[in-house]
Amino acid sequence: MHWLTEDQKDTIRLFATSTPDRETCGFVLESGETLQVPNIASDPVNEFEISAEHYARFDDQIKGIWHSHLRLAGFSPLDQSVMASDTLPWAVYCLRDNSFHQCDPTTTAPLEGRPFVFGVYDCYSLVSDALKQMGVELPSWQRGCWGEWNTPEFNSFDLEWHNVGRAVPNGVYQPGDILLMNLGDHPGHTDHVGVFTTSKHFMHHPVGGSSRLQTFGGYWARRLNWVIRPFALWSN
Repeated sequence: MHWLTEDQKDTIRLFATSTPDRETCGFVLESGETLQVPNIASDPVNEFEISAEHYARFDDQIKGIWHSHLRLAGFSPLDQSVMASDTLPWAVYCLRDNSFHQCDPTTTAPLEGRPFVFGVYDCYSLVSDALKQMGVELPSWQRGCWGEWNTPEFNSFDLEWHNVGRAVPNGVYQPGDILLMNLGDHPGHTDHVGVFTTSKHFMHHPVGGSSRLQTFGGYWARRLNWVIRPFALWSN
């Protein structure tokens, strides 16, 4: 997840602060060199775009892509829609709070403290990675498009969990049990998932935030639809 060196971050910070009224962007090369290239977006205050010519010029030398945000501390929905189909590491530097946010799809990130990147670091990928550490492989679940989870028609999780495990009926939970919750504006379906780490604590990855450990109960219990246990974790 943390693929930038301190020297590379310092260089990006200098590029970004030298043009504080628009987003800056560029590449980190395999050699370690950090480059700035022109931002050709039509709205450079809120977006960035790198020309095809610059991509072609550096081509197989590119290790990762970076850009800056003036205020947003994290990857924007537009960033995430592009990153979900990219295999390169990305990083964004926020001028407002001097923070870096990084994503490297070529490595498995730590479970706690991931930035939210839909399709790469999101609630289901966190559950999948946590269970993989327990020797349980989950299939890919359909997530739809960015934001589609918060629509009444989104039912992918409710349809697919039956192929992964079965419901825990007695409220006695164990590590590896999957929470299916509704946190959005439309009750009656599952739009968020997490995974128990103990009988009373679970990990999850909220939209726009970092993945984190929570104590189960209260708000989370009220938002719970189901808890399922993967087939491989049932003792009988």
